[in-house]
Amino acid sequence: MDDKDHRVAIGYESTTPNGKWFDTTYFTQISRYNLAYAVWINPETSTRLALDDLKAAEKDFFPLYRTFYASVKGSPLVTDANLEDMGFPPRPSGGHSPHPVDKTYIDLNVSPKGNLVIEVAFTNRDTGSSIIPYYLTGAVVYYLVSDKPVTNQNELAFSKLASKSPVDFTFDPADRSRTVSFAGRWQNRRGELGPWSEIVTVVIP
Repeated sequence: MDDKDHRVAIGYESTTPNGKWFDTTYFTQISRYNLAYAVWINPETSTRLALDDLKAAEKDFFPLYRTFYASVKGSPLVTDANLEDMGFPPRPSGGHSPHPVDKTYIDLNVSPKGNLVIEVAFTNRDTGSSIIPYYLTGAVVYYLVSDKPVTNQNELAFSKLASKSPVDFTFDPADRSRTVSFAGRWQNRRGELGPWSEIVTVVIP
């Protein structure tokens, strides 16, 4: 919805009633929902209060989500690819349903970028695509800095939710030349997690 011509074509240009509704109502609530979700998914801030805030944000946002989806889905100018780019499911095609998250594998590609920065790219193992499927929130990338590679994913104590690939990780100067281990899992919009990727290790530059 950032492209002006596209917004005009489907009736959501910022000066139209639909556009004003999108900018002031929908965008406000999706921003609130995304922030509440980010706080809840972070182990350092995931409290009962954070969960209550997320549930309240969901209650206000999801009806708007359904309204907006129904509107753009009904436009002949919006393709299924456009819908997926906006994070919506494509139009029904004879009962097809997406694979559940617990059947969807993720692969990580980890590479040093220099100056304490590691880049982590992720792809869908089935398709090789880095585009996050519409029914998933993103990839949860788990990691741990240690003196030797981690061999069990459950030892990875820290995590970051990534909504796009690649994502950068920046480490402290004291961690230079130490080993960092990564693994990932897809996460759907209900917070359910898919199977683990393989563990990938790299030395922090």
